[in-house]
Amino acid sequence: MIKLFFVFLGIFLLSQTTVFAQTDTSQSTIKYDTVLNHDRYKILDSVSLAHNKAIKDSLKNIGDSLAFVWIKAPDPKRPNRFLDSIINTCKIEKLDFTSWSKKLPKKMSQYNEGKPRPKGESWIIAVILFLTIFFSIIKSIFSKELLAVLQSFYSNRMLSQINKEDNLFSSWPFLFLYLLFGLTIGMYLYLSGRYFKLEYQFSGFEWFIILSALVIGLFTLKIIALRLLGFFFGTQKLVKEYVSVLYLSYFNLAIIFLPLVIAFSLTSNHYAGIYIYLAILLLIVIFLWQFLRVGLNILSNYQFPKVYLIIYLCALEICPLLILLKVLRF
Repeated sequence: MIKLFFVFLGIFLLSQTTVFAQTDTSQSTIKYDTVLNHDRYKILDSVSLAHNKAIKDSLKNIGDSLAFVWIKAPDPKRPNRFLDSIINTCKIEKLDFTSWSKKLPKKMSQYNEGKPRPKGESWIIAVILFLTIFFSIIKSIFSKELLAVLQSFYSNRMLSQINKEDNLFSSWPFLFLYLLFGLTIGMYLYLSGRYFKLEYQFSGFEWFIILSALVIGLFTLKIIALRLLGFFFGTQKLVKEYVSVLYLSYFNLAIIFLPLVIAFSLTSNHYAGIYIYLAILLLIVIFLWQFLRVGLNILSNYQFPKVYLIIYLCALEICPLLILLKVLRF
């Protein structure tokens, strides 16, 4: 019985040892599965991390070894394009330095050179200076006549007084102011054409003189046409009053346009459009002001069909200006 007891005890201990061995084997299997399927269990111990790192390092070493096997070193006898380009650039054939210098890149300046600044024509400054001095001489010598011209532009009493005097429009002040008017308007037209980049057969100072002569000639022909109409229709007195108003308008227009032309010529083209349209606005205001003054006076003292007045405006006031603008291509 004692022997049987020890035999069963040995069998029991052996069976327990087998159970513990199987338990350890299953736990190691779970750990191995944890290493291989870490996305499933998400639990890694230090041994598993070391094992994974060893696997990755081995794969990396295998990749590096494959690179050495399949990617060969370059052939040392192959042509070097970079070195050949340097040799072709620096090599001088047959001592031809001229051809060699053309191969070299152009030397670039270390500083920003920029673009040349556009400059105006120097003769314009001389003309502006002449007009300023010319007006100063007129003001200094004929100050009384100049004051009468300015006051008559706003006062009807002064206008009627000038109409009674015939010597004003046959004197030197009249001639000088008329010349100032032609030169000032000619300079304004020249600067406007240059701003709009209009090209003509003439240019420069010569074209300015032609424009000034054209302005003086056209307005002179207008005065002559009015004198002839007054003579043929027996309205010399009416025409005389109207011509006097035209003269005064021209003189005041020259005085008003002179500072505008000076500013136009001395400032940049960025502000040129402002001066151009401001001058047109002043011209329209002066024309309407003088026409209303004379028209109300004529309509109150003379009886004639209003259609004649409309025909006159279209024929001798508006049409010549449109023809001038068409010819100058503004």
